Amino acid sequence: MKDHAATDALSLALQWLERPADWPQAAAALYDAAVCWRAPARGLLIEGRDAVLAQLRDDARRFAAAEPVVLRRVVAGARLIDESALTFICPADGVAGVTLTPGDRIELKRTRLLSFAGGLIVDELNLETWTVLQR
Repeated sequence: MKDHAATDALSLALQWLERPADWPQAAAALYDAAVCWRAPARGLLIEGRDAVLAQLRDDARRFAAAEPVVLRRVVAGARLIDESALTFICPADGVAGVTLTPGDRIELKRTRLLSFAGGLIVDELNLETWTVLQR
């Protein structure tokens, strides 16, 4: 794919990030078959489009009632940077890889780094800080 196609995919991804609940379905075609998705704070490393999309759908479900604040969303070369803070109540089934108590009010500060190659997301790194605001 030519450079402008990759830029178009980045622009499309920027638009779709405006609807986080729709992201897993809307952006599915942007993920490479061999994509690597990482969330080190949760100890998660997921490889392959289907497994990554399943994780994204799970996160979207858990964070559906979150109060999001977008801090920064920019394109930097072949990378999209999405920084946000989410405030939500920990669901009854918790969040995989994070020690939380259901019912805790949580703030999740997250920087997502999506790397593109050939117009597709080939790597997604989620740098997360989890804070319990109140129990």
